[in-house]
Amino acid sequence: MTTNISECINAVMKGCRNLPIMALVKSIYFRLGELFARKGSEALAQLQVGAKFSQALMKAIEFNSKHINTMNVYQFDRSRTNFTIKELAAVPGSKQQNYQVLLDEDKCDCGYFQALHIPCHHMLAACSHARLDWKRFVHPVYRMESVFNVYKSEFRPIGHEDD
Repeated sequence: MTTNISECINAVMKGCRNLPIMALVKSIYFRLGELFARKGSEALAQLQVGAKFSQALMKAIEFNSKHINTMNVYQFDRSRTNFTIKELAAVPGSKQQNYQVLLDEDKCDCGYFQALHIPCHHMLAACSHARLDWKRFVHPVYRMESVFNVYKSEFRPIGHEDD
């Protein structure tokens, strides 16, 4: 998480190094203003076409869905919330063969879901087996309304210094 934040800050600061403080602040302000305008327009366009979730989430779900056919799912309760997933083939990034998925506690042994709040391939396999909709396990931050609300704020132009 720290690495991602520092990379974001470095991206904003690129080309601003060794500037006087006032010039540095103005540069960051204008870059953020442009970023919010661009991202806000993209989010609005996604909302207008009826997208429910962010594109980043949908790409992650598509990637994670590729491997659910290579898993055996064992259900351990009548309420369809406790599963053991056995991987039959090696899945990139996996360290072990068996994972416990607890849907009612939003947990998977792989840790992916707890870290990113995006259903991992084990959770998707459990949802598919139990005929549950994976969308109910997605954190609200990935909904397009939430993304749009982040970029809803607008930056005001900075007037002349003498005003």
